[in-house]
Amino acid sequence: MADLVIPPLHDVALPPPISPWPPAPAASTMLILLAMVALWLLLRRYQRYRQNAYRRQALRQLDRLQASCRQHPEQLQQLPRLLRRTALQIWPREHVASLHGDAWLQRLEQQSDRPLPAELGALAYWPTERCTSLSEQARVLLFEHSRYWIQHHVRP
Repeated sequence: MADLVIPPLHDVALPPPISPWPPAPAASTMLILLAMVALWLLLRRYQRYRQNAYRRQALRQLDRLQASCRQHPEQLQQLPRLLRRTALQIWPREHVASLHGDAWLQRLEQQSDRPLPAELGALAYWPTERCTSLSEQARVLLFEHSRYWIQHHVRP
């Protein structure tokens, strides 16, 4: 047995590695469905972004108006006009243009989950002296309520 010579051994031949592509049919179907859902979600988000362009514009105007009211309190009378222009973006003109005072305020409150200050209904008709005599805290409160309405009102 001692004179038995073992011939040299060859390495085991391994098959080529398995490619991850093309995937199995079920995986392909899942990838396609996942891509379609992702595309649908992106389109919905883009549509919502476009639909809310009027809100972003109104909020920018509200910021400018609030900054302007710090030096010129009489500019506060522009606040109801801004809310009306915003409302005209979502409701037909005949539903908005004829409303004034308490009826206008009720229409705004119907689309919001927070009551608005009664001053907003008559603010456009106030004399300049009354706007200038309004305290800074009361002005800030009017702007906060207006901002909330612009951000959270429900579209019909």
